[in-house]
Amino acid sequence: MNNSFEKIVPVLDKMVIVSLFVFTAFTMFSISITQIAGGIGGLAWIVRTHITGTWNEQRWPLGIPFALFALACMVAVVYAYDPMLSYPPLKKLLEILIFFWVVNCVRENGLRDSLSSLLIVMATIAGLYGFYQGWRDGVSTGTRVAGTMSVYMTFAGLLMITGMTALGRVLFKSPRENWLWPVVIIILTCLLLTLTRQAWFGFLVGSCFIAYAWRKKYFLIGCALIIGLAVMVIEPMQQESQNVFRPKDSSLFEQVKYRIYSMISGEDPTYKMRVALWRVGWEIAKDHPLTGCGFHCVDLINAKYPDPTGIVARLRGMHNNFVQLAVDTGLFGLSTWVGVWVCFFGLLYRRSKTVAGDPSENWVIYGSAAAGLAFLSGGCFESNFYDSEVVMVLYFIMALPFSGSQTKTN
Repeated sequence: MNNSFEKIVPVLDKMVIVSLFVFTAFTMFSISITQIAGGIGGLAWIVRTHITGTWNEQRWPLGIPFALFALACMVAVVYAYDPMLSYPPLKKLLEILIFFWVVNCVRENGLRDSLSSLLIVMATIAGLYGFYQGWRDGVSTGTRVAGTMSVYMTFAGLLMITGMTALGRVLFKSPRENWLWPVVIIILTCLLLTLTRQAWFGFLVGSCFIAYAWRKKYFLIGCALIIGLAVMVIEPMQQESQNVFRPKDSSLFEQVKYRIYSMISGEDPTYKMRVALWRVGWEIAKDHPLTGCGFHCVDLINAKYPDPTGIVARLRGMHNNFVQLAVDTGLFGLSTWVGVWVCFFGLLYRRSKTVAGDPSENWVIYGSAAAGLAFLSGGCFESNFYDSEVVMVLYFIMALPFSGSQTKTN
C-alpha cells in the first residue's frame, strides 16, 4: 500500500465507526440523517477496502441470493409496462449494502453489542415519546400513535423488529441484562398504542419463536391462547365473543380489545379491503407471470381489472409483500426474494449449531431470526418491504449474527 494511503486509512476507519453510530442513533428519528450516515459509511468502507486491497477478506453471506434478487428487479424494469416509471425504485436496492456494510465493518463483539444497545435505547426513547403523544392526543383509530415517524405503520414496524432484538437479548444473553425488561415493556406498550394489527401479529409470531427457543412450555401456553382466541370467533361462540370484545367506552383497553376481535374475526372492513387488493393483484400477476409489470405499474393498469370496491384505484398498493412483489417483479423476483429468506434462516440455523451454548452469540441469532419472522408475518398484511425506514433497520438487524469476532462466513 502506498505511504500516502496509509495516512488515509485511520481516517476512513473513524468515518466508518462514527457513521455506524450515527446511522443507529437516528434510525428511529430521521430517515435523511440515517441515509446520509449509511451512504458516507458505506463509501468509506468501499474506499478503504479498495486502497488496502482486502476484498478477499470481506464477508459476503447472502451475496448470491441478494445479487439474484437485484437482477430480478432490473429485469422487471426492462420488461415493465412503463420502464421510465419503474426504474426510479431501483435505488432501493442500495439499501441492501447496509447489510454488507455492517457485516464487514463491525468486526468486534463489543462494537456489535454497543450498536445493538444504542438501537434499543433509541427505540425506547421513541416509545416514550409515543406515550406522550398518546397522552396528548388520545388513542383511537383516528388518532393512532405515530411516534417519531410520520406514519403509524412505519413506527409500529420499527418497534416490532427492534422489540424482537431486545427480547432476544434479554432472554439469551449472559450475564443477564435486566435493564432490558423495562425497555421491552415500553416498546411493547407503545406498539399497542399504534393499534397496528399487522405489527401486533408480527410481534406475536416472533415472540412465539423466541419462546420456543427459550422455554418450550411457554411456547405451548402461547399456542393455547391463540387457539382459544380462534375458538371464540367460530359460529357457536361468535355472539358471546362479540359481547366480550365490544368496546364499552373509548379507553385504550377497550380499543385494543376491539382491534383484536376485528383482526381474528375476519369481519373488519380493512381486512375486506385487503382481500379486494389481493384478488386484483393475483389477476395482474397472472397476466405478467415471469417478470411482472414493473414497479408502480398498478398506477397505470388498475383500470383494466374489475374492482367494484374502488380500493385498487385509490390505494394501488397490494398490502402484502408477496402479492406486491409478484405484481412488480413476477415469479423471478418473488422466488429470488423468498430465496434470500430461505438462505438467511438456513445460515442462522447452521451458525446456531456452530456456536451452540455460547450466550454471547445465541442472543443475536435468535433476536435476528425473530425480527425476520416478525417482518415476514407483518408483511402478509402490509407492504413493509417497500418502507425504507423499516427495511434499513431490518438489514442492520439481519447483519448482526454475521458481524463481530467470528471466522469468515460464506
